[in-house]
Amino acid sequence: MSGFDVRLADARRSRTLVFFATLGLGLLIVVGALLMRFSGPGEPSVPAEPVPASPQAVQALSETARSGAPEAAPAAVALNNSRDVIEAEHALFTSAPFRSQVESLDITVRSGQTMASVLAGAGADRVEAARAIAALDPVFPVRRLRAGQDLTLFFETVADEEEGEARRLAGLSFRPDIERTLTVARSGDRFRAREATATLDREFVRVRGEVSSSLYMSAIQQGATDRIVVELANILGYAVDFRTIQPGDDFDFVFERHVNRRGETVRTGDIVYVRFAGRGSPLEYFRYTAPDGEVGYYTGEGEAAQRLLMRMPVNGARISSSFGMRFHPIHQVNRPHNGTDFAAPRGTPIMAAGNGVVERADWFGGFGNYVRIRHANGYQTVYAHLQGFARGVRAGTRVSQGQVIGYVGCTGSCTGPHLHYEVHQNGRPLNPMRLDLPTGRRLTRDELPSFTTERDRLIAKRDSVMFANGQPPAIQAEDAVLLAARESGRSQSASR
Repeated sequence: MSGFDVRLADARRSRTLVFFATLGLGLLIVVGALLMRFSGPGEPSVPAEPVPASPQAVQALSETARSGAPEAAPAAVALNNSRDVIEAEHALFTSAPFRSQVESLDITVRSGQTMASVLAGAGADRVEAARAIAALDPVFPVRRLRAGQDLTLFFETVADEEEGEARRLAGLSFRPDIERTLTVARSGDRFRAREATATLDREFVRVRGEVSSSLYMSAIQQGATDRIVVELANILGYAVDFRTIQPGDDFDFVFERHVNRRGETVRTGDIVYVRFAGRGSPLEYFRYTAPDGEVGYYTGEGEAAQRLLMRMPVNGARISSSFGMRFHPIHQVNRPHNGTDFAAPRGTPIMAAGNGVVERADWFGGFGNYVRIRHANGYQTVYAHLQGFARGVRAGTRVSQGQVIGYVGCTGSCTGPHLHYEVHQNGRPLNPMRLDLPTGRRLTRDELPSFTTERDRLIAKRDSVMFANGQPPAIQAEDAVLLAARESGRSQSASR
């Protein structure tokens, strides 16, 4: 053969040897792997950390295992309140394979803490905490986290190649408000956030009873809530001096509430009907939205319960010093006291007694932090010794009746936290507790037909709804007879 042919044959032999050598090496690797696979215990061929399923998938998988049926797409699970969500998430954390332990940790956010510092303080890895926060932020911006918020954190113990076991963040759950629950759950090395909103049913309930120790306690005992009793006091406050309420006085009102699937009250709405029988003629008011959109409470004849000014611009207070001459506790002299002092805890909200314009909101000598408001018909109101002013309250600000303008304090010449409240008309001081103020709105002839229809509807609703304490409407017939008998007896006593 020529030199060229020899070189060509050598090249062919070299390529053949390389091919068979490579093939042999590959076979050795495969055989070795198979021997290791079946020779005894060793690392599993699947990842030690599976991707967790959603709570719906966990439920579907568990049902499939029990029935032996083929795996199918999980059905949707209705999560109607925070308890449902937390239970579902906890089932997720504890049901996934390869997890030996799940720990739940309840935490209340303290002042100055952030979500990152809360997670770090609980022992979460910084990187994992950042991933959980990143998943949560589009659903709930973490900058909105406030002191007092309750959180439930979940940590899991998983297999670790180096240390044997490792504790890591599995998720968290909390309720930013009464209707929503937010949950962040691990999915592999990532986190996913979900929002569950409670499904609520709207209903009306009735509260009726007699005053025993106080109107507040008696209404609470019959099924009312704190918020509803405060609203009741605001409605009656224009016509009732609460200092004159006595045991045996009757109250009757209907309010709206929203309940979850368990029948638990999630939030309350508005009072739609009120009746109170104490000293004098019984009072009865109906909630009505006028054609111009203004909402108010009206007598059966269409006269508004609301007056030009409120008697007491602070809730839950007691009169510590009345209008008139008194011995001044600081100056040690007798002199006129041109207002009424209401003792209340420091920080209690103070409301504008009526619609008007703020004339002054600043420091004023012995009055301390001081607000003066100008109202219609020459009336002015004064609020003194405030701890501070509500945001936005300054000279020239227009305020509405019931709007918070400041907070009870003890600034200036003061012996304890209270509100000093004055009412003036055309510069003359008046006793706030003895004012005979003009009523607010009176419905026009054109508005009365619509109001009458709504009034009759509310009366029918009053007679048909359940009582908040669980009594059925049928008991009302007997109650009505007893109430009529009591009022008849009162009328006869008053006429003697």
